Amino acid sequence: MAENRKEIGPYDYIEHFKRNTGLLVSMDKNGKPNVMALDWKSIEEFDGKPVIRATVAYTRYTYKLLTEDVNEFSVNIPSDKIYSAIDIAGSYSGRNTDKFKKAGLGSIPGKKMSVPTIKDSILSYECKIIHSSKSNMSSHHYFYGEILAAYASNKLIK
Repeated sequence: MAENRKEIGPYDYIEHFKRNTGLLVSMDKNGKPNVMALDWKSIEEFDGKPVIRATVAYTRYTYKLLTEDVNEFSVNIPSDKIYSAIDIAGSYSGRNTDKFKKAGLGSIPGKKMSVPTIKDSILSYECKIIHSSKSNMSSHHYFYGEILAAYASNKLIK
């Protein structure tokens, strides 16, 4: 497996998923990835399938990409090596900034989807949107992505 990681089950290492800020990767129709800092996230079940529920503000470029462009995303928990990417991902808009380039992030092509995962992450999840809904917060929307594949870095597995 690429990048010294192994495929795992969707619920393995869930404690690391819960307690760390994630990086959600979406992609435009032309194949350009965008990354967003993601705190409001959970792993749950929807219609009997393991999903990641990602909460995204309507005003975000990521919302546009998830609703109008590619209906897939990856969620990545960064290692210490790339942890500073969270600040960049959460401080700039992908509308006018290539946040992958600005943060110096590398990507790994998806195995089950077209959206990449982020190199040097301790956990990565490939997800296909199977449902979305308005949240009770007027400013945000829920995206439920079925977990198609999950990976943990060898450093985490030890």
